[in-house]
Amino acid sequence: MKATDEKIEIILSQWQTCVEMANSVSQRRDTMNNIFITLNLAIVTAISISWDIKSLFILIAGIVISVIWLLFIRNYKMLNTEKFNVINDIEKKLPVKPFNDEWNKLKDNKKYKDSTKLEKTLPVMFTVLYIIAIGTILIIKFFTQGGTV
Repeated sequence: MKATDEKIEIILSQWQTCVEMANSVSQRRDTMNNIFITLNLAIVTAISISWDIKSLFILIAGIVISVIWLLFIRNYKMLNTEKFNVINDIEKKLPVKPFNDEWNKLKDNKKYKDSTKLEKTLPVMFTVLYIIAIGTILIIKFFTQGGTV
């Protein structure tokens, strides 16, 4: 009986370490999102001040930044998925399975939306905004310069 208790204690300790690591990844992900939001807001501010043909370079940089942001989101999603797969595998050896239970309840809830899908909305919206701004600047320059850009 004592060996079984020690084994469960070791498994529980490993589980706790994995949960803390998953939480750390989530915090890094939040920090990364905040950095990209700040960068994009700075770009929007710079464009709103200058709003001329030179702004195209800044807008293209904004599109590149948004694509990189989407790649980071994808990588963090993959990392979190694997971390929770490990946590769920460890839980199979424990008497209770809180993360498995929580995930099963969330999957069955029609109101639940995958946070990664929601998270991707911002970089996509910034990209669309930049594309519209590029088009608008080009159209304004085309019409104000008599058909030449």
